This record gives sequence, structure tokens and C-alpha cells, in this order.
Amino acid sequence: MSSRPPLVLYCCTFSKDLNRVKKLLQSIQQHNKEQLKTYISAPAKDLELFKSELSAYDFTLINEEDIIRKNPRIDMGLLYQKPGGIQQQIIKSEFWRLDISDNYLVLDSDCVFIRDFGLADFIATDNVPFSVIHEGKDILQATERFGPKYARHGFLVNRTPIRDIMGRKGVVYDYGYAPFLWSRKVWEALDINYLQPNQMSFLDAVLKCESEFTWYGESLIKYRPIPLYPREQLFKHYHYEHQYWQDKKLGYTEDILKKDYLGVVYQSNWQTWEDFGQPRKKLLSIMLRSIKRWLKFIQFRIRVF
Repeated sequence: MSSRPPLVLYCCTFSKDLNRVKKLLQSIQQHNKEQLKTYISAPAKDLELFKSELSAYDFTLINEEDIIRKNPRIDMGLLYQKPGGIQQQIIKSEFWRLDISDNYLVLDSDCVFIRDFGLADFIATDNVPFSVIHEGKDILQATERFGPKYARHGFLVNRTPIRDIMGRKGVVYDYGYAPFLWSRKVWEALDINYLQPNQMSFLDAVLKCESEFTWYGESLIKYRPIPLYPREQLFKHYHYEHQYWQDKKLGYTEDILKKDYLGVVYQSNWQTWEDFGQPRKKLLSIMLRSIKRWLKFIQFRIRVF
């Protein structure tokens, strides 16, 4: 019997997302009725900022390099030459090596809980977590109607190669989106059965195909280290701003959403006003982007109403 807790909450982040992390922690403080432990990892240069700005909240702060060092097969120098999105995929997927818990809920900084939660929302039975598995039809339909048109192509490019590597045919599944619910046993199975025999690290795998949650999901199906108890996405995910405005116009509120979702993700790629610190884009670029958002919303209103 494992002495580790059955599940912890975990967020991999950095200074730009400080304001979002604060909102996430506020929502955890409000809705975490069973006091599940929360962990946050950040780059070494950001640790003091997070300590000072988030001192009012109950969480354990980790230097992300301590996670990476747990796997000597990862070339840290190479990792930090890659874009931040790649770095975070690796760090999140290697968190299990800290031996903190049997399972973990990976929360992106733009996640927000909207109702109370506990272990029963994440653990199916006997320390086995639910597995998020579906076909991504919500995002595929939304982008088919309102764009971007490349979304379907990107969906397939990021998933089909991993399905093929694992020797599976047929339906292209989606195993996301954030928050991700992961078992250490699945990551161990991928490492033992695929990465080590091929003299690879998980960084090598992601550089081959950039979708950490697809590597997880296809490994689950291939190796079956845990029983599969499927669940739909745990949070309502607004990938694009037009999805958000569409729901607002149709009268969806968090009170309605919480009937079926534990929380909401307001994607940081479009919700840029929540960024911490000085904006990285020029003011004119920010204004043009804002105008385009409103034009899309007005066009939607004209088409629908």
C-alpha cells in the first residue's frame, strides 16, 4: 500500500502568469473542501516573486529544476533552449518523479475552480484516477464555424503520430485539455516500455511530437497500467475568445457551467490583459488585436441574431 497521498494539485508556471496563479489559488482556497495539497513549480529566478506575492495562500513552491534533475536522461541545457511551451510540457510530465503522490491534477495557471471539489471528482476507485478521453468535437466544431481554420489540421498533427507510434489505428482521441488528470503508473509505463528501450527521454518524445497529454493517453491505452474509467473534460475550456463571447451572448454563466464542470479555463493566449508585468507587445499591436476580437463578436451577433 502506497504511503503517498492519492492525489495532489499541481501547477507549472512562471512570472508572466502570476496574476492568473493568484486567481487559481483563490479558487482553490474557496472550493478545496478536502484540503488536497497544492504544489506550484516555477523557474529559479521567479521563486522570490511567487513567495512574496502569494504568501497568503497555502501551497508548496518548487524550483522547476529540481523536477528536471530527477531524470538524468534529460539534457537541461537543451531543454532551456526550447520554447517555454515545450519546457512546461516536460516539467509537468516529469513531476511524478518527485514521489509526492500517486496521481496528480495538472492545473494550468489560467484554470479557475467554480465549485467545491474533492477526491471523488478525480479518483474512480482503489487509487485509480479517471481518464479524460473524448474526440475533441467541441473545439473542432467551434473552429470549423468561426476559425481558425488550421485548428483541425493542428489537432490531427499533434495526435496522429503518437497514435501510430503506439501501434493503434482508428479514432483520433483527445486526452485534454487542462486540467490534466495523470497517474504516475502511466508515465512509468511509457518510460519503461518505450523511452528507455529506445534510449530516449521524454524531451526526445515531445520533440518528436508536441503533445504531452497525447503521449500520456496513448500510453494508457497501449500499456494499460491502470484500468480505464473515462470522463469528459473536467473544466469548460475557452480556447478562443469567440467561444467565450458566444457563451456570454447565449446567457451561459459560471452558475450554469458548474452543473457540469468543476471549473473554467480562460485561455491565456487571448486573455492577455491578465499578464503580469509590462506587456511584451507594442500598444498598437494590442489595440489592433482588441479591435479584431470585437469585430468577431459583432459578426457573430449579426449571423446568429
